[in-house]
Parts: sequence; structure tokens; C-alpha cells
Amino acid sequence: MVIAAVGKNGTGKDFFLEYLAKKYALPMTSIGDIVRELATKDGLERTRENLHATSQKYMGMHGQTFFPEQIVRKIRKSGASVYLVSGVRPLSDVQFLKEQFGKEFLLVDIVISDDEVRYARMLARGSDRDGGSAEKLREYDAGEEALFHTSESEKLADVVIKNDGDVEDFYAATEAFYEAYIADK
Repeated sequence: MVIAAVGKNGTGKDFFLEYLAKKYALPMTSIGDIVRELATKDGLERTRENLHATSQKYMGMHGQTFFPEQIVRKIRKSGASVYLVSGVRPLSDVQFLKEQFGKEFLLVDIVISDDEVRYARMLARGSDRDGGSAEKLREYDAGEEALFHTSESEKLADVVIKNDGDVEDFYAATEAFYEAYIADK
């Protein structure tokens, strides 16, 4: 089974996947890891602009599914029965992974209902890269939507996990997800 998480920045996608990976010793990879490796190989500093340019370069050279293809290779090479994937954004990534793994692909949408809460959590974790306010965060969201059509990916989610409570609530929701979808795999 391959599990990927989608959602807006700061909703807890990576926190969800990393918690599962650490607690249950599940392998995990990220599209961002591949982009960072390629940027480094190309001699670029790992800035947001350079990473975006690297992503565009390799998709331009090899097609829209270049990064998910790399993920699929890693997963198949691993032989793991459960594999976690971070960094899935565009609809094309989701569709490609669904085509490759069929019913063994599970997409999870992590949601925080209130942008003010989402922004406060990002600041608390030390991430102010998305502007100086919740309004700036919404502007960034609009840019991500225009670039990646992330809402279309979210619509394809098999499971939605709300992250509106405290961290203990999110741990409980993640544990419940594990029991429902992974424990017997």
C-alpha cells in the first residue's frame, strides 16, 4: 500500500506522514527530496526559487510525471508492503500514482478549517516563509492553486483527517487511521 497526503501548507501533512514513519518504522520518501537532490547535483543553492526552477526544468525535459516516476521506482525497489509519500501536489501526480498502484494507493487530505489557526501553527513551528499574516498565507495558497491545482488533488482523497484540535487530537486521529488502514497490511 502506498499512502500520500495532500492539503494546504501548514495543515500537518508531513507531520502526519513522519509520525507514521517514525512510530511504525515505515519507509517514506518525498518528491521534494528528489527535487533537492537534483538542485544540489545542478550546483544550485536550495532556495524556494531554485527548487521551483529545478522542478520546472526536469518536468520540462522529462514530462509532467517525472517526479512521481522516480517515486514509483523507489517504492518498487524497496519491496515494502506499506510506503509513505510526501510532496504530492498536482492532480497529475495523484492520477499517476493511482494508475500505478490502483486500490493499493490511498490519498489522505489533511485539513485545518481556520486559516488563522493554520498560520499560528506554522509560526509556532518556526515557519514564517509563507508571509507575515494569515492573509499572506491565503495569497500563497492561491498561487499554489494556480500552479498545481491542489484543490483538484484534494477532491480525490480517499480519507480526510481534520487537524482542528490540539496535537493530542491529531495523534489520536493518526493512530485511528493507522488501525483502520495500515495495521493489518
